Amino acid sequence: MSASKESPVEEWYLALVRGERRGLVAALLRGILWLCSWPFRLVIAVRALCFRLGVFGTTRAFVPVISIGNLTTGGTGKTPLVIALCRGLEARGERVGVLARGYGAPRDGDLNDELRLIQREVPDAILAPGKNRAVRAGQATGKGATILVLDDGFQHRRLGRDLDVVLLDATSPWGGGHLLPRGLLREPPSALRRADAVVLTRAELSSPSQLAALEETLRAKGYRGPVFRMTLNPSRLVAIGPQGSEERPLETLRDLPVVLACGIGNPRAFAATAASLGARTNLIEAFADHHAYTPADLHAIEDLAIRRAVEHVLITDKDAVKLASLLAVPRDSACTWLCLSVEATIEPREAWEALWPAGRRMEQAS
Repeated sequence: MSASKESPVEEWYLALVRGERRGLVAALLRGILWLCSWPFRLVIAVRALCFRLGVFGTTRAFVPVISIGNLTTGGTGKTPLVIALCRGLEARGERVGVLARGYGAPRDGDLNDELRLIQREVPDAILAPGKNRAVRAGQATGKGATILVLDDGFQHRRLGRDLDVVLLDATSPWGGGHLLPRGLLREPPSALRRADAVVLTRAELSSPSQLAALEETLRAKGYRGPVFRMTLNPSRLVAIGPQGSEERPLETLRDLPVVLACGIGNPRAFAATAASLGARTNLIEAFADHHAYTPADLHAIEDLAIRRAVEHVLITDKDAVKLASLLAVPRDSACTWLCLSVEATIEPREAWEALWPAGRRMEQAS
């Protein structure tokens, strides 16, 4: 299996910080990146101190806020968790508003790929994208939201939250063990002390002993709150094309040769999920996260599949919302495009749901 040539710099950088590139030059570059991480560390420390001393203020929304965030850059499974959380809150009778920066959207205030997926899966949610989350919180509550979910909010401390949840990818929790740019950490692990809950994602890709060891490491780093485990379970397989969509059994992937195409934060996790269903992955075309697909990309992927004598291209839900309009155009193609959906399950479920604050309507808060 090989990676796409669409993001060689990103792939090269990730291999470097992970220590996969060897030799004197690689070691020297890692040393330079380590030196560059110290100014970043200083900025983080000063910012944290300013929030602690009240130099930087925090805006409170009129309704409770649940923040879902990361300690590292890259994909940790936030979107499936946000979708599951929104559905759970709606089942309690809440009107959920989702606040997100909308990274990768054409303009500030537009929906990006992740929000479009949330819109599809939770159609009654009030989506409020934009850089200024405090302003968007007011807009969402003005439209009737009784509770807000702040997507990617751990570092966005200007908006107060009633529940602060941090996701750690169990397969790569510490981003290489260094702050940006030497590693992938946005903050040092000690920042987890301000979290109310930690969720170990992609637990299905780790053994029970590995998960137990990770939880012990969390405790050693000073975190004292509850720890949950999240699995991403394949839930649906849909063929997408000019004739519309057609659901197919998940068993279709067993022993099926496929080319994987994705523009997500963790392509390796997608490949592992496909492999768990028995798919024979011939190649993975890994575009940059939030990649905006073009017709040229579509043809390049199909040409690659044909050269490999593969008739099926497998994509994620997040990619499907961006590719849907391109795949709806009639064209002469020997490839079938399949979208694999996943659903998040968090255990222990009862303890997880017990953490959720009760929402309230604005008139009750006033």
